[in-house]
Amino acid sequence: MRKAAVSLVATLVLVSVPAHGRGENAHKWESYIQLRYTDSQDRRERLSIRRLKLYGSGPIAGDWTYFAQLLYKTGNLSPTDNRIYLQEANLLHRRRNGTLTIGQFKPPFGMERFTSDATLALIDRSQPTDRLIPNGNLGESFARDLGIQWEGSLGKEVVLAAGVFGGNGANRPFHGNGPLLVAKLAGSTGQGSNPRIRAEVAASWRRDENIDFSQQVGGSLIGYGNFSGADMRWNAGIGLDGRDDAFRSEYFLVRYDSDREVIPDATATGFYIQWAHSFSRRWAAAIRYEDVDPNNAVRDAKDITWITLGVTRFIDSHREKIQANYVWKSEEAGDLDNDAFLVQYQRFF
Repeated sequence: MRKAAVSLVATLVLVSVPAHGRGENAHKWESYIQLRYTDSQDRRERLSIRRLKLYGSGPIAGDWTYFAQLLYKTGNLSPTDNRIYLQEANLLHRRRNGTLTIGQFKPPFGMERFTSDATLALIDRSQPTDRLIPNGNLGESFARDLGIQWEGSLGKEVVLAAGVFGGNGANRPFHGNGPLLVAKLAGSTGQGSNPRIRAEVAASWRRDENIDFSQQVGGSLIGYGNFSGADMRWNAGIGLDGRDDAFRSEYFLVRYDSDREVIPDATATGFYIQWAHSFSRRWAAAIRYEDVDPNNAVRDAKDITWITLGVTRFIDSHREKIQANYVWKSEEAGDLDNDAFLVQYQRFF
């Protein structure tokens, strides 16, 4: 507890650091906190700091800039509580036709994964996103990895991002995994179109030597806590943004190919459909249907379907808001009493 308190105080000191400089050459730093109340049928009520983040960017030399982000969390019944993590630390070299990124950051896979948790229509991202992206539910990685990426335009509204990553996940010791190869192609209609349509496809491949996929498959497959072989992933997403409405949907497909005869191969799938509506500058609501099947070969309690209904009260846009969500959780076999009610307060500093 003492260690957690020291970590929290240190992070609170960090968030008080002001921005330096002016204009485009400024070193810009900002922070926000998310305080959460959770009442789940299968766990006790709890209050938590879901996220306390400090992030910033600034110039280095020439066309080179940096971006860094720190995270602290506590009270979430998570093994990643009570520590300060370096989530991202990267260098960016911006050119006229694209950007080169080197360091620790998110591999270019998934649409919802690249929506900031500070601007989500619902409190949490979907389970398909959390579990089926390349480094989803991979301990302290927080979906990040060490690598190098090029992102450039192929046309007026088409962007290609491709990268090579270590494959072990960020903040984790090297276990012989990798390389992880990831590519994403995204296109959209022009600015000002109503509705504006976005579409993305992505794919990844990784050589696996000793990696823990047990949280991704939810314990439904023996031997996936120390998996060797290869995992291949595909993703397709679409988004439609109107004046007051926003629609999102994504589909994920994962293939785990084991190189051990005693460990079976597996295929996992998942998707979500989400709609959000703004009633005014102060009020918005959203609903999402999501489904995850971590092992298509069997039907069991690990196959989940969630429906989330949420409302948001904006006090100062996303800089200060309160969200309330109710999540109905259903399992394919052996339905559990695990529905959850969440309330989250967010404020930027």
